[in-house]
Amino acid sequence: MKMKRINSKVILCLMLSAIMALTTGCSGGAAGTPAGGDAGKAAAGSTGAAINKTADVIVVGGGGAGLAAATSAAENGASVILIEKAAILGGNTARSGGVFNAVDPERQKNVKMTKPLLEDLTALLDAKESDFGDFGPTLTVLKGQIREYLKSGDKNVLFDSVELHMIHTYLGGKRVSLDGKTTITGKLDLVRTLCTNALGSIQWLEGYGLKWNDNISTVLGALWPRTHSNTMPVGSGYIKTLSDAAVKLGAEIMLETKANELIVENGKVVGVKATKTDGTPVTLRANKGVVMATGGFGANPEMRAKYNIYWEKMPLDMPTTNSPTATGDGIIMGEAVGANLVGMGFIQLMPSSQPVTGLLSGGLWSSAESQVFVNKEGKRFVNEYAERDVLSKAALKQTDSMFYIICDQVTAGNPQPGGKNGWGDNIDDLIKTKSVYKADTLEDLEKQLGMPSGALVAEIRKYNSYIDNQKDPDFGKKNFGPKLEKPPFYATPRTSSVHHTMGGLEIDSYARVLDKSGKVIPGFYAAGEVTGGIHAGNRLGGNAVADIITFGRIAGKSAAKAQ
Repeated sequence: MKMKRINSKVILCLMLSAIMALTTGCSGGAAGTPAGGDAGKAAAGSTGAAINKTADVIVVGGGGAGLAAATSAAENGASVILIEKAAILGGNTARSGGVFNAVDPERQKNVKMTKPLLEDLTALLDAKESDFGDFGPTLTVLKGQIREYLKSGDKNVLFDSVELHMIHTYLGGKRVSLDGKTTITGKLDLVRTLCTNALGSIQWLEGYGLKWNDNISTVLGALWPRTHSNTMPVGSGYIKTLSDAAVKLGAEIMLETKANELIVENGKVVGVKATKTDGTPVTLRANKGVVMATGGFGANPEMRAKYNIYWEKMPLDMPTTNSPTATGDGIIMGEAVGANLVGMGFIQLMPSSQPVTGLLSGGLWSSAESQVFVNKEGKRFVNEYAERDVLSKAALKQTDSMFYIICDQVTAGNPQPGGKNGWGDNIDDLIKTKSVYKADTLEDLEKQLGMPSGALVAEIRKYNSYIDNQKDPDFGKKNFGPKLEKPPFYATPRTSSVHHTMGGLEIDSYARVLDKSGKVIPGFYAAGEVTGGIHAGNRLGGNAVADIITFGRIAGKSAAKAQ
């Protein structure tokens, strides 16, 4: 890996440590290296002789999308070679929260429909189809479903449907640039493909042994309780499950192999030129197709600044939740062969990032229903159930652009002394380093945080009354968890950092890459954050993993069948 691309050595070390911790245990032993690959040759003393190989499908990128594509292509009868420029598999998937949105009637039947959620749902009956563009017919279908639901009389059970998921994805993604000249929305066929196939992707992973929790929640910025989690720590379960599956199906995995350019012959993508970390040239030929799955450009500050048209400021030193390998390589290679780029100017910030590292880890909180955001003055400042860009914009306006997530013992997930949070962080260490503040009373917590006397106590008392009434007159929060009343109480300092780059290669519903005239580029497929057009200007929390697995599966199958 070319570490010189990353500005901060400290952040890079923390990022690499996180990836190593999350991916240890994948097939093949060391640091996520699957059996059957050629990782370790450079360490063992490579001769530097040129490597030339051929397979039906070449996959570029070893995160969730790439591994899903490799597995899918292999199960569809193709020989597969996957290359990854890092020394380990995982990419952003390994360091993600691992949550997955899908309409799932079986698991969602245990979720209650609250009064605020019902009001939010029925408000869609007054929406005008003409305001929803291509999604107007989807809204019409949804209205019919809502009316049937209201007639059923069983309004205590959560309502959900593929059409509601589509409308939420549309609303969450429709955004306007700073200058007001660019409005972006998701592509109907891509959004429909995502929302229709998300549950099938969960079931596909189950078929390869990934186990899921039965509880449904709402991850930050998801807008509705349809968020799933698996039993493995954060995103590591996807990497282990899919790397094991891909290798078992015969895929070859080459680590420390960086793709440099696509090989095009007679207008068709037929392979990839790459380089090992020791400089060994690699040429990979594809009989059927190449799948690009290199992720976005969140760890490329210059590229972020070049394209940004949504945020007033995009400083080069803004931290990121991303893997240091997310430098936009696939987008650059794709554009070089004529691929059309869409949505490049829109970048999502994660509001709840660790202030020093920019990472998602290092704190205590649970789902969006239960989160309470307060600024340094001890005051709430936003609807915690809103979209991530809304939350980030509000957070950036607070003193020092930071805030605290306040929890009690219940809403923090019942942490125990000596235990670990969902990211694998030792809770005692978090408290010792002031990454988390802990107190037996709200008064003491308020004092530790240096807030005005009585401010936090009054704010939490007021918030608890909103839970009693299921109504938030201050900011309109639509869904609530339990009241904050069981000590000890916790405060996790948070700020915004770069999380997801929304734009990338334009694809169709078969994951085929399109050129600037809207035509398919033969032999070229893409999946995951390297693509654009699904999430438009702002991605719903929980839609990313659903995207990478769903479109990774589609890309692998399409490439294997040379569609």
